[in-house]
Amino acid sequence: MPVNAMARLFGRSPFVPLQLHLDKISDCVEAAITLLEDILGGDTSNISKKARAISKLEHKADLVKNDIRNNLPRGLFMAIDRGQLLEILSLQDSIADKGEDIAVLMSIRPVKVLETLSEPLKNYIDGNLKAFHKLKEVMRELDSLIESGFGGAEANRVNDMIEGVAIAEHECDIMQRKLMKNVLDHEDELTVGDFFVWQRLLHEIAGISNYSEKLANRIRMLLTLK
Repeated sequence: MPVNAMARLFGRSPFVPLQLHLDKISDCVEAAITLLEDILGGDTSNISKKARAISKLEHKADLVKNDIRNNLPRGLFMAIDRGQLLEILSLQDSIADKGEDIAVLMSIRPVKVLETLSEPLKNYIDGNLKAFHKLKEVMRELDSLIESGFGGAEANRVNDMIEGVAIAEHECDIMQRKLMKNVLDHEDELTVGDFFVWQRLLHEIAGISNYSEKLANRIRMLLTLK
């Protein structure tokens, strides 16, 4: 993106570039979830090709991130300081990384999905995606927060939305523990390699809701400091 175009975005709001970056991250996460859904449905064809496409989406998010860092105004008064904005940017970037990590892992070795593990895994994937979608709703409210001076009814509403992200992440933690126990209950049907992939995949998927909650909590801190 040209420097003057990025500057115009910052001129509108410090959050507009962040929301643009989050849109690119969403593309990466949604593609990784689609890949997992394909595997759950028994389609393990072209995984390497799909994983490369997801890596390209993550790279596009990185390019936007770098544009924001390189063109972040120094002398311009903003509603939040540079350090806070860069911290939010970094947390967003971590979510895209998890999308790519999932794709790379599946390209190395697709998870072996036993019939009894299919539905719990699908629910777990959906739960993490739900936490991410709730985070996106929070981020879409940031411009309204500026208009409200980070206070009043709008701030209270955003706090409630942030709490929704935390609840969704907690539900994912519970599902992860139950799913891991379920995997262990079927250890006789899984090789050591299969078990490793399961363990790693659950961890990488969890990163989506974990970083969503961390980012939502960072917005909560922003409200507290204002």
